[in-house]
Amino acid sequence: MFVGSYTHAIDAKGRINVPKKFLDQLHGPGESRMFFATQGLDGCLFLFPPDQWETVVAQVRQNSLGNEEARAFARKFFASTRELEVDAAGRVLLPKELRDSAGIGNDALFVGVDTRVELWSPQKWATQDAQHGSKYEDQAKGVFRA
Repeated sequence: MFVGSYTHAIDAKGRINVPKKFLDQLHGPGESRMFFATQGLDGCLFLFPPDQWETVVAQVRQNSLGNEEARAFARKFFASTRELEVDAAGRVLLPKELRDSAGIGNDALFVGVDTRVELWSPQKWATQDAQHGSKYEDQAKGVFRA
C-alpha cells in the first residue's frame, strides 16, 4: 500500500529521485528495477508497479473494444505510458511529454494512493486540495457507508 507524500526536485536532465518509501514497492524485491508511468486523471501522472499495472491493463482491455469512449481512452492511456527504469542512485528519467502533460516543472510531489503513486505539480496539487479538501467529511460519507 502506498501512503504519504514527498516532494522532490527534478534535475536539468529530467531525472527525479523516487522516495525510498515508494521505491521498493514500485519495482518489488528481486524484480527488474522498472515501473509504469502514464497520464493520470485530474492533472497528475499515475505510477504503477508491474503487478498492479497488469490489473489496470485487464480493466482497460475488458471495456475498450465495444465502446467508442473506452477505445479513445485506451488509445491515450497506452500511448502516454512509459516504462521507467530506476538507476543505481534511485532516480528515473521522467519523459518531457509526461512532465508537460501534468504541468510538472522543477519539482514534483509524490502522493501515495493505495495501489498507485500519483505524481503532481505542487501547484496543481494545491489547487486540487483547495477544491476538494474542504469536502473531506462529505466524501468520507460516500466511502464509509454504514
